[in-house]
Amino acid sequence: MTIRIGRLGTPTKAVLSISVVGAMALSACSSGKSPTSSSNSTAATATTPAATAASTPPAQASTPASPASSGGSATAVQSGAPFTLAIVPKLLGLSVFEANVKGAKQVAPSLGITVNYTASVKASGADQAQIIEGLVKSNNPPKVIAYSANDPTSEVTALKDAKAHGIKVIGFDSDVDPSARDYFIQDTAYPAMGKALIDAVVKTFGNKGTIGILSSTKDATIQNAWIKAMSDYIASAYPNLKIGPIGYGQSNQATSQTQATNLINSNPDLLALIPIDGAAVPGALAAVKALGRAGKIGVFGIGDPNPNRQYFADGSLTGLFLWDEVKQGELIDYVARGDLDGTLPAAGGSFTAGDLGTFTVTNDPAPNTIIFSEPLEFTKDNYMNYDF
Repeated sequence: MTIRIGRLGTPTKAVLSISVVGAMALSACSSGKSPTSSSNSTAATATTPAATAASTPPAQASTPASPASSGGSATAVQSGAPFTLAIVPKLLGLSVFEANVKGAKQVAPSLGITVNYTASVKASGADQAQIIEGLVKSNNPPKVIAYSANDPTSEVTALKDAKAHGIKVIGFDSDVDPSARDYFIQDTAYPAMGKALIDAVVKTFGNKGTIGILSSTKDATIQNAWIKAMSDYIASAYPNLKIGPIGYGQSNQATSQTQATNLINSNPDLLALIPIDGAAVPGALAAVKALGRAGKIGVFGIGDPNPNRQYFADGSLTGLFLWDEVKQGELIDYVARGDLDGTLPAAGGSFTAGDLGTFTVTNDPAPNTIIFSEPLEFTKDNYMNYDF
């Protein structure tokens, strides 16, 4: 099933009135040692600087989201009995996930949700699986687990165990095998993101030469999907472009800088770097600036605007693509609520998610997938309109 957001960045008229329900506190007590840190909140209060920053709805999205398809009357996702939602991203500290949690906590009280944010301190599928297992075995397990997977396989057994214990499982950002979850919120369509990135490079630097890609790890699900989308689009549209060896920065800025430096030095015809990991964006920019190539080699990344404001200001960051991470976090809550209550429609049906608007459910591109929006482009002219 696919759910498409009607608008991105422009608040819509509320389509449903939701009563405020007191949220239930979680006191997780997992057995064994887990390499994790967590926060537990019923309100919009967050535990990190990124999550406590004020959220100002952007005045305008540079790329409008795909309109929702018609599918009859829409079912409203409404508040119900209080429950705990555990959000388990790839690792702690990345601004994209902090923004997701910020959005989830903003709407949590109105949906009767307590948000428990917990993750590993490093990008490890094994560590993430251990955290999920700890949640399942805790004295007060959550009713819903929302994950962003480090890889497509490591977390599957733990997630299936969660489902076997009656816990609803939804994914966002990076998926696993569909048999291990109920729904997956895909950030944006992979071909759309691949096309947006390559077209941006060509528009500024031309269509002949080499493009360097910086990813996180070799088995990162979503980043591999973006790489394939870029490769497929280049093959069909720009035969004189090629993708050079891919650098893997392990979601670490210093490692990403080293990988970017290697890509620049080994590819004399390099047009641009495309860092597709949050930590890789500043790493790529540091490499370009250290080698005196700022402005000569483009940097078009995938990431949040806030951590990259200084690079927009000094002109070293040529372009940045993402989606509204805060609003995606809000959608996580609505999908969790609807999944738990059994109110999400079958394929072809529609539902409303508060101010986010109306969403239509389909079976494309994969079972139970939710496509959040079209790619949103941040530029030197519009990045100040966003706060995440």
